[in-house]
Amino acid sequence: MKMTELSKTTIQTETTSELKSITRTRRVVDGMLWTIAAGSIVFSLMTGAPFVSAHSHWAWTGWLLPLLVDAALVLSLSADSILSRHGVESGRWPTAFRWITGLASLFLNCWSAIAEGDWIGVAVHSIAPVILICSAEVAPTYRRKFHEIELSLSDQVQEFTVTKAVSKKKTVVKDSAPLTKNQRAIKDGFLAGKKAAVLAEEIGVSPSYVYTQYKKMKTELDLTA
Repeated sequence: MKMTELSKTTIQTETTSELKSITRTRRVVDGMLWTIAAGSIVFSLMTGAPFVSAHSHWAWTGWLLPLLVDAALVLSLSADSILSRHGVESGRWPTAFRWITGLASLFLNCWSAIAEGDWIGVAVHSIAPVILICSAEVAPTYRRKFHEIELSLSDQVQEFTVTKAVSKKKTVVKDSAPLTKNQRAIKDGFLAGKKAAVLAEEIGVSPSYVYTQYKKMKTELDLTA
């Protein structure tokens, strides 16, 4: 019996530890995604702004279009972050929106190099947008998987906790001496979570007596917590 309880405690500890590890990893994934997004936005502004300025009537507005494109992508990432956290898939339109904004960022970063035939420049300037597009696609999948694992582990921890509490409750109110019929009924009512007033009416005793017995058993339970 002791080995069984020890085994259950060990499993609960390991499950709780794994749950914390999964939660930390999910937060790292979120942090890395936003780090990638921030770096790509800065890079896009530096690369895309001169390109847009060269093709705009007002050169000083060159930074505006790359910023709008990146802001749209951040909007998509933020929405997906919330949906994925609850295990919900965003659907086709949000996916299309991510790709449109991602490809727009890729165009702003690379077209100058393409027009000049600088294929090394194309490769260099496409790295940040491509990584961001891929990150935007893979991050929701990671989040949903982490969410599923967290729910499963949380349910296991909750089950262990409830089982332990019920076991302790039954141990605290175990028979230390022969019980009368009313005492047995009060004990059973306490274990079942029945209200004292309702139980008193059912077994035909005063509510104060049932309250007193409930309080005594609850005190003993609290002392073992």
